[in-house]
Parts: sequence; C-alpha cells; structure tokens
Amino acid sequence: MRAREPFTLYKRKMGNKIVFYYVVYDESGCRRKFSTGCMTKTQAMAYVMELYRTNSLIPDRKKPAPALTLKEYTLTWWKEGCSYIKAEALRGRVLTQQYIKTNRQLMEKYILPTFGPSPLSEITTNKIENWQRYLLDKKKLAPKSANNILSILSVMMDEARRQNIIPTNPCSEVRTLAKNSKARGILTLEEAKDLLTNLAYWDNPVAYAASLLAACTGMRLGEIRALRPSDIKDGYIHIQHSVDLQGALKDTKTGDSRDLPLPPRLMATLIELCRHVEKCDRVFSIAGIPLSSKTIRNGLYQALIAKGISEKEREKRNITFHSWRHFLNSQLLSQGVNAEKTRKITGHATASMTEHYSHFLVEDFRDVLQVTEGIIVKNTTIEKN
Repeated sequence: MRAREPFTLYKRKMGNKIVFYYVVYDESGCRRKFSTGCMTKTQAMAYVMELYRTNSLIPDRKKPAPALTLKEYTLTWWKEGCSYIKAEALRGRVLTQQYIKTNRQLMEKYILPTFGPSPLSEITTNKIENWQRYLLDKKKLAPKSANNILSILSVMMDEARRQNIIPTNPCSEVRTLAKNSKARGILTLEEAKDLLTNLAYWDNPVAYAASLLAACTGMRLGEIRALRPSDIKDGYIHIQHSVDLQGALKDTKTGDSRDLPLPPRLMATLIELCRHVEKCDRVFSIAGIPLSSKTIRNGLYQALIAKGISEKEREKRNITFHSWRHFLNSQLLSQGVNAEKTRKITGHATASMTEHYSHFLVEDFRDVLQVTEGIIVKNTTIEKN
C-alpha cells in the first residue's frame, strides 16, 4: 500500500489570480485544506515545507513547547524557597543567606548576560570554555574567581540534568582554570613609608586614607568600604561588616568581628572623614556616595605612578591594594609580634584557633601600635622586640 504524502498542493482560481492551497489529513483521518496565500508553486512549496518542518501544517494543532532557557530556569534559583536550597537543607547542608545572596549576584552579573537567552540544551562545553576565557580576558577576573562562578553554573546545570531537563551536565567536562600562583608583591618598608607620608603623591585624599588604614590594620577592601562612623571607638575600630557586589553590608569573610588598634594619626584622619559623612553612613564616601573598589584601587595605583613606580613595574611586582594585608603581616612578624596576635589583627582566625585575644585590650597591642606608627610617621626607626 502506498504511503500517504504529508501534504498535497493544488491551485485554485480566485477572480483574476491563482492561489495555491494544500491538503493534509488530521489525526482522525479527516481531510483538511488551507490556503498558502502564495500565487506561485515555488513560493507555495517553500511555505508549506516550513510548516511541515515546524509541525504546523494544521494551524490549530498544539505546537511543541518552546525550549526552556537558562534565564527562565533560574527565576527561582538562589532565592527564598529555591527547591535546591530546600533539598540541601534536608541533606543536612544548610546554606547561609550570605552564600545564597552572593551566588544570586554572581549569576546575574556573570552567567545570565552570556547564557540567559540560551536554551539549556544549547549550552555546550565548548561555549562554556569560551565564556571562561571571556571572564579572564574581558572581565579581568582572577582564575580563582572564574572557577567559583563556573561552580555556580555547574550546580544549576547538574540539577537540570537530575531533573531530566537535559541529558548531561556540560560543565562536567570543563577544565577548571589554573590558579594564579604568582606571589603577591609588597612594597618595602621604605617605599610604604614614603608613599604614606607624602600627600603630594595622592590626588584623592579619601583613597589615601583607605590605603593608610589598610597598611596599619590589614583590613580587606570590602571591610574598609563597609566602615561606619559608629564602628570607630576610642583608640580602635570595630570590624564587623564587609560589602557585597552591590555595596550592601554583609558579614566579614570569616563571619567574625574583631577590634583593631589605631595609631593616633590614623584615628584623627578617620574622625575627620566622619565629619563629611552624609546619609550613606559610610566613612569612605564622597558627597554621600560610598567609594567603589575601583576608585580606591586606582587612587593607590596613581599614587604609585606619582612616586615613580610605573604601571608596568607595579604589575610585574604584582602589587595590588590587597598587598597591604601581606605588607602588614610581614611587618608585624618581622618586628617580633607573635603569629597568633598577627592572625587576630589581620582577621585570619579560624574556629579552631585559640580565643586568647578575642577581647580587645589596648595594652595587649602596644607592640602592634609600635609597628604601625612606624609605618606612617616619617623618619621613625622601629626596633625589634
């Protein structure tokens, strides 16, 4: 028995013109006819073939559901009520609100702009690897940061695989990037003292104060940007917040708070900054607008250039704003401050570490103040303990 053709074309005269129609049979075997609106057979054939390709020969037939895009799939991800978060909790892994919020921000900033419009089935290993290079070359992310963002995408794609939305997780074949093993560079004590005691190098006095604070406390940039006037006490500051990608307050990296002693000159600088704080309630702000990470970093880099350390030399030595943490750590240890106290100052404490210095006493940190005062005061010799 001869198989029935999927459709048949025929022409019909409509007044002075000819219009082509096609005939098909529906699922019940009934004959159906529809106009193509075309007046030549070639046009009509192309039109009907496209309908056949998209399974649309019968207009009232249900069309296949459109492919699910990543943006649609992630509408409820990393939010309150997310099914993945609930499932993790049932397995005994409770995700912190900060972790959830950070993943949402990273997803919206780095994943959705590239893959949001794409159907999940079209996100391939090759496309993900190209995206990795984009994060490094265009977004200037460190390999560690790019790997962290990849892990967020991988969690979501693996859940889609588990739910049978896609057959495999394309991230599983993506190689993680090698971490940048280049040692963090630091300024010498002489370079740091010159940089921090000569305001002529600095175009932005608020960015200068940020570097001064980082050099004397080892505070992370996010902790500096989160500092509020209420955190400044008599002779010390209380560190309890950092900032997220949007600049909003969050817990510190370790989730702990700490108290840090300040040299009198630095304390006076912070108090002066507080006089100009407006409704944003951030010490490091200008005209009521908190300073961005970029502004603070660029302030340091421009000061280094003014001092005679070119951009090329700075990059070769791998000196960044984060280098101030390494600088202070090195100075404290080299001047005889014990390792435990140094960890307490720089905020590297872990849950297993002794809490001997968990309560702030000024006299406990006189050796620290001796070191930090020597960093920011001209022509001061620091004697080892």
